Amino acid sequence: MATHKILTVTLEFEMGDKRIHAPRIKAAYEAAVNAAMEAAKGELLDGSVSAVRSRMTWDYRWAETSAQYADVDVEWEEESQVGQPVQ
Repeated sequence: MATHKILTVTLEFEMGDKRIHAPRIKAAYEAAVNAAMEAAKGELLDGSVSAVRSRMTWDYRWAETSAQYADVDVEWEEESQVGQPVQ
């Protein structure tokens, strides 16, 4: 039996000092989710995604305390090579 894989994409939008009302926030969230799904469909094989779940959270924290990550080049294995012994 194949193990299901989960791809998680996290987006954070740092907001300014302006007051933003709930309908605009919901619309921005839905636009981001829809754009992510369309982009993924363009990259993944047909039928490879069985479900998409999304959630929106709202929190207040100092933006300066968020971790900054450097871009790292990653070498991905082709699907045909996954699970095969390295020669």
